[in-house]
Amino acid sequence: MTKGKLPDREQILKRMWRLANAKAEDAVRLACYPEEERERLDKLDLDALTEFKRGSNGVIELKFADRARLLERLLDAADHSGEEQVDRFLQAMEEKGG
Repeated sequence: MTKGKLPDREQILKRMWRLANAKAEDAVRLACYPEEERERLDKLDLDALTEFKRGSNGVIELKFADRARLLERLLDAADHSGEEQVDRFLQAMEEKGG
């Protein structure tokens, strides 16, 4: 996807699928990173992370994309665009490993 150009339907569905299957491991690593290693943050996969808070008392709060809602929207897209076509798309994504 190029800058300034809106993504097409297939690109949006692929992105939703990736977010629905994103792992939380790197977000947990982020919470544990010492200050002196902050330069390594660009190597973390934080796509599913929507919010990160570190309180003054040391409490860390992580919020993630709502996977159930993403999957619900993918299902809704299937209902509106031809279920067979979306099923083929999702099957292809699963075979590719997301």
